[in-house]
Amino acid sequence: MTMKRITAILVAAIALIAATSCNGGGRTSADTAAQRRIDSLLRDVPARVGVYAQCGDRTIAVRADELFPMLSTFKVPVAIAAMQRMEREGTPLTQRIDITPGQLLPDTYSPMRERHPDGWVGATLDSLIAYSVSMSDNNACDILIGYAGGIDSVARCAADADVGPMNIEATEDDMHRALENQRANVCTPRSAVRLLQRLEAAELLSEPYTAALIGHMTATSTGADKLRAGIPPQAVIAHKTGSSDRTPEGVKIADNDIGIVTLPDGRRYAIAVYVSDSHLDDRRNAALTATISRIVYEAFAQP
Repeated sequence: MTMKRITAILVAAIALIAATSCNGGGRTSADTAAQRRIDSLLRDVPARVGVYAQCGDRTIAVRADELFPMLSTFKVPVAIAAMQRMEREGTPLTQRIDITPGQLLPDTYSPMRERHPDGWVGATLDSLIAYSVSMSDNNACDILIGYAGGIDSVARCAADADVGPMNIEATEDDMHRALENQRANVCTPRSAVRLLQRLEAAELLSEPYTAALIGHMTATSTGADKLRAGIPPQAVIAHKTGSSDRTPEGVKIADNDIGIVTLPDGRRYAIAVYVSDSHLDDRRNAALTATISRIVYEAFAQP
């Protein structure tokens, strides 16, 4: 199947999803019950947890307007900033660039470096976005930041999206040079959901670029035990995870997942779960996110 055909299919899928969004009616008894279940779940959790989920005008929120470290969820605005430059300059997704060995930094998570340890001549921009978003590759992310014009350009892109507080200051390399830099990029759960909603509505990118980015988010291979684990196989999720290192005291700075879920009946909702300053191990952080995901899904799946 050609890239042109794949793009056309994804564009059509976005149009179909947009036509079947969660609609009207406001908060339901199922939403209220879900809110109470999440509040109860989090009461004694040794972590700060933020949740925001929206399905039309139905919402579920916990600390939705507090700032949380983004970690690799910031790779969504990075991709948007890079693709906005592509749009401005008329650059296709198939545009090729050369990646030098010096750009493939060691001691950071990078499937791309493992596959192309001596550099990559003729890499497509679309492949870089796939590595950064679908596989959370840190080197690919920083190359895209450079392509977008630097971290300040990414920050301006996030501000121009007008989704609420979203402050971006650090590259992946910055975050790996100093642990405290992993707290530099922050947003609120509500802002993350609003960004996803504006992306899906093709308000930040034209439809072909929107379709490509959502396609890469749908192909995400990280975090199968987070939001994905809380929804049934017949539901579709386009998402992006983010996970930090631990402090010397063993505290996890962040363990996040944000995404757009399409219900089996075609309705959709956006959700962000940010787990910060957690004393739980990684398995239990993921299980907590999966449980919240399941509670939200079960509520919104009801008409």
